[in-house]
Amino acid sequence: MPFEVVNQNSYILIHLKGECGAATTDTGLLDRFQLLMQESQLKYVIFQCSECSSISSGILREIAGVHKSVKSVNGGVRLVSANKVILDFIKNQGLDRLLVNKLSLRGALVDFGLAKSKDFDANFINPFLNATRKVFKVQCFMEITPGKPFLKKETDPLLMGDVSGIISINSETFNGTLAISIMEPIFNKIASNMLGEEIKTIEEKYVDLVGELANMILGQAKLELMSLGYSIQSALPSCVWGKDHKVKHFGSGQCIVLPFITEAGTLYSEIMTSNSVAGLAAPSKQSQQKVS
Repeated sequence: MPFEVVNQNSYILIHLKGECGAATTDTGLLDRFQLLMQESQLKYVIFQCSECSSISSGILREIAGVHKSVKSVNGGVRLVSANKVILDFIKNQGLDRLLVNKLSLRGALVDFGLAKSKDFDANFINPFLNATRKVFKVQCFMEITPGKPFLKKETDPLLMGDVSGIISINSETFNGTLAISIMEPIFNKIASNMLGEEIKTIEEKYVDLVGELANMILGQAKLELMSLGYSIQSALPSCVWGKDHKVKHFGSGQCIVLPFITEAGTLYSEIMTSNSVAGLAAPSKQSQQKVS
């Protein structure tokens, strides 16, 4: 069974690869781990199982040995992305309470206190910046320039837009919403480019385009977010429109505003964290809503 044991400064990552189910009694994994543990004095271990289809009893004994070693120094072990076959085997061996599986690397780090729960670091916004630029270039045939992101304060006015797309973002460690709010001149340009016909005003039959843009931006951002340890699930987007409607996020947490400059004006994207499962943003009383 090929494997890789890596010192990640604050924890040890053991990446299981290849034929993890081979009937091997001794892979050298435990010996390699104990040597690195002695050198590094690290006590937290994460087994990355995404490339492992199954494990043998011999490998499981070595993993249990790793757990025993770190438990003696008040450390911990987590599995990441183990499939049902592996989890069922671990449960049948009575080790499921010791070897806990998490959906994402970040989820495991939160358990160890090495990452914050339901919060995001500064690098979290970069995938959304990159994704928004790419989606607008490919889907809307528009070059957009990111402005300086800023943290929205309670005293700041709610962003104004004529049409907005909102989608919830959920994971083990982060719940929130992504909203993109667009004024009518920019929307008309986007819709005209995407549909190949001149659009002069916002109509109900066109507003779904903004919800789809939010969906595509999140889908593109998820690819980069995975490398940061976020396992993101998304819901169906919704659209809110109406002249000068206001986009308001529910729940507590931080709201990062990402401005983007276009040839037709500036549009805004918001990423809102929440301490509970995020709800969709709500329209004002004067606006209308349609769920796609």
